[in-house]
Amino acid sequence: MRRVFFSISMMIISVIAFTQTAMDETITFDKKNVSGVSIVVSDYDVKLTSAAIQYRFEQVSGLKGATMKGFRYYQSQPFSEFGALNYDIYTRVTTIGKRKEQKTIIYLLVSTGNENFVTPASNPDIIDKVKSFLNNFLATDLRQYDIDQKSNDQQKTILKLEKETTTLTTERDKLKKQLEDKEKAIIMKQDELTKAKEALNSLKATR
Repeated sequence: MRRVFFSISMMIISVIAFTQTAMDETITFDKKNVSGVSIVVSDYDVKLTSAAIQYRFEQVSGLKGATMKGFRYYQSQPFSEFGALNYDIYTRVTTIGKRKEQKTIIYLLVSTGNENFVTPASNPDIIDKVKSFLNNFLATDLRQYDIDQKSNDQQKTILKLEKETTTLTTERDKLKKQLEDKEKAIIMKQDELTKAKEALNSLKATR
């Protein structure tokens, strides 16, 4: 009975350890510590995660972004998933941990303007919405983006292989035609050679 309880406890601990949920975070921005939200991403690297969250804000939600102080910055734009106001939104994707155990992490800051960043104390509702956004992003958007990218890469590979196959087939058919022409030319030359030998033999016979 103790062993069963121990196994179940270890399973619960493992699930908790690997569950990735957004949490309150103190983030360094412009050499100042400000309030924000973070989420750890263990299955995707920085490059893919950065591209995915940028795609989510800019292509899906239509925000216009720029790079600012190491963050991707969306200045004074409406984002209904956080609330009814215009917000300054800052995202940064980087790594944490030692080299062999590095994980990707997303930092997200939201300001109501003039770097007035929301906090769990001042704007708990917005903070909860930011956490919900990051949790959904990790569970749905990031995974779908990865699948879409792999599908696009596979389609590009297929198109490339189809093009190469078409080129090789064209070259083969061209070589085949050249070979057929050579075979015809050889037969014609052999026929001419046979006739020339016959003519020579005829000349020799008349001596």
